[in-house]
Amino acid sequence: MEYKRFEGVVFDMDGVVIDTEKMVLECWNEAGMKHGLPDMTEVLKQCIGLNARDTDDLIRANFADFAGELDAIKEEKKIMIRERVDNGQVPPKPGVIELLTYLKDKGYKTALATSTSRKAATHELDILDLTKFFDVMVTGDEIAKGKPDPEIFLTACDKLGVSPEKLIGVEDSYNGIKSCKAAGLYTVMVPDLLPPTDEIRNLADEIFDSIITVKKLL
Repeated sequence: MEYKRFEGVVFDMDGVVIDTEKMVLECWNEAGMKHGLPDMTEVLKQCIGLNARDTDDLIRANFADFAGELDAIKEEKKIMIRERVDNGQVPPKPGVIELLTYLKDKGYKTALATSTSRKAATHELDILDLTKFFDVMVTGDEIAKGKPDPEIFLTACDKLGVSPEKLIGVEDSYNGIKSCKAAGLYTVMVPDLLPPTDEIRNLADEIFDSIITVKKLL
């Protein structure tokens, strides 16, 4: 198959660059159980790729009976996540450093388009010494509409100064794939916790088992 020439890659962070998704689910559930909530996993999977505001709305809608506990649960969850990040328990995804190094060495442009806040994203990237690999970063607290809206990817393209069709977007979530595709990037799914559905298979231009396979497009 012939591949067109691309000028760069726009990455999601959680579940694509950093192996956070399973850890975040575990922290939510651990905090929730302390306050009597049932297993939150299925609802939390729907939140993958969403920004903090939309995640909060979805959780409150599904656990309305526990409304009085949710603020405390969120704070306890944040503390758990911070401790695990600071203790080095949240590694890069396999192949990520190799791919980012390749992109930097070859002069490709790179961006991060993450629903996570800038403060949290910068902290996680700094801990792993990954910040240096990204030319620009767009975070969930800097945009009006979160994924699946295309705004975050369009903003990343604009900051890079490259048109969407000249960029590859790498995502792991359904919300992210929809956002990336709607923005007009060449959309690659590297599944993490969520397997591709028929809808996502139709949207994604490629589905790779490993992120390092992105190199074959360049």
